[in-house]
Amino acid sequence: MESRNGEVLRFVLAVGRFLWITAFFLGVPALSFAASWEDGQTMHLRLFHRNELEFRQPAGHHDDEEAMLQYLRELTERDLLRQRRMYNMISPSRRKAAEIESGLAAERSFEAPISSGAYVGVGEYFVKLRVGTPAREYLLVADTGSDLTWTKCASDEQLRPGGFLSFPAVGSGSFVPIPCSSDMCKSVLPFTLASCPTTESPCHYDFQYVDGSFTRGIYANETVSAPTPDGIVSEIRDVLIGCSSEFQGKSFNRSDGVLGLGQSAVSFAVTAAKIYGGKFSYCLVDHLSRRDVHNYLVFGQNPRFSNQRDDVRFTPLVLDASIQPFYGLVVRGISVDGSWLPIPELVWKFQFSGGSASNGVIIDSGMTLTTLVRPAYDVVMAAFQWYFRNSETFQLAPFQLCFNTTGLTARETNMMGPRMVIHLGGGARFIPHTGGYIVAVARNVRCVGIVPGSFPGLSVIGNILQQHYVWEYDLLNAKLGFAPSHCRN
Repeated sequence: MESRNGEVLRFVLAVGRFLWITAFFLGVPALSFAASWEDGQTMHLRLFHRNELEFRQPAGHHDDEEAMLQYLRELTERDLLRQRRMYNMISPSRRKAAEIESGLAAERSFEAPISSGAYVGVGEYFVKLRVGTPAREYLLVADTGSDLTWTKCASDEQLRPGGFLSFPAVGSGSFVPIPCSSDMCKSVLPFTLASCPTTESPCHYDFQYVDGSFTRGIYANETVSAPTPDGIVSEIRDVLIGCSSEFQGKSFNRSDGVLGLGQSAVSFAVTAAKIYGGKFSYCLVDHLSRRDVHNYLVFGQNPRFSNQRDDVRFTPLVLDASIQPFYGLVVRGISVDGSWLPIPELVWKFQFSGGSASNGVIIDSGMTLTTLVRPAYDVVMAAFQWYFRNSETFQLAPFQLCFNTTGLTARETNMMGPRMVIHLGGGARFIPHTGGYIVAVARNVRCVGIVPGSFPGLSVIGNILQQHYVWEYDLLNAKLGFAPSHCRN
């Protein structure tokens, strides 16, 4: 093994090189939390996978090989659009500090079922959340890369194509529009418009997506609710939501809106953290799992992290406002089959200066495939090419390295590929499931499911690489916990 590792290292050293990344982030102060808490409830939201909502077999189970490949091509295109949108989302005009004050609930929790879903440029996973008084249930994209929570709105309740609802704002007794003359509208809320006809006129927003889609509406405070594990309905009052009267683009065809889980003052994640212990967690069901498989998005203490177990790891979260609404990670490097790859350190390190930032890695539930900027991607792919040097490989756009598994057993297929480790801050090692980076793209065809990112730019740990793990975002202590899990119901 040492001989082979040495060969791998010498081979990738030949392609390793330093590239310099310029600063492109702008921002303001980061999240801050106080440490006073109350009781011990949790809030759970069921987390759905895209395949469950589309009522079809997932890509890996599809009989049509071309359809399977097209499915992944569409995912890759959405990822590219999303990555470009990241640049537009980080701007000093929209970033405000998020503070969690004292006197808040410590170990209460709130959870929602989470499942994967089709949403162009935004994400693959959905939750169902009750909004308003009386409460109605809506299907929202769960997105750690977005801080704007919004629902489709209408003056009267109406059914949208595909069975999706519009929120009847005028019928909710807890719906309170935010005035455009308020400091909240002028100084805190993102994407706001300058128009303010009267002091009591609502605060308007206009959010544009890079794929040409958009959402427009007004900001309001509203009540949301979800059941606790013991069946009691837990309410959160005065939650900031967007009430969108205009929206365009197929990205919104499969949902009622978006649940913003990013790190900023206006996100649902931070609002819920004020009540439920400063943390939330999720376990993403496999994108190839059966339609009836789901898991939960949990606000508060997840029992998986309540005990000191040997398989639980923690690493620092980078919560600097310069990268809001995204969650940054401290990455030390990547190793393949025990060999540390010669990737420039500058690729991994956020460099903050004067309210801006450059370089770095984020973890994102809305990005499907893992993206590495070119200096890292080239070296990692060289290591994979060396590993498969005695196998017949080929390119299958958008993937650079693919191979045929005909004649192999399921166990042999699942074990194909080297052991990749992402070394994180604090000495933590994230060892992804092999299926997180060797992905099925057609019958008897596997590809390395890592794609190159634009340079300069962010590297992103996507949701497929996160599968088979439970993840806990501890905003109070600025750390990320993770542990292996089957993520089943």
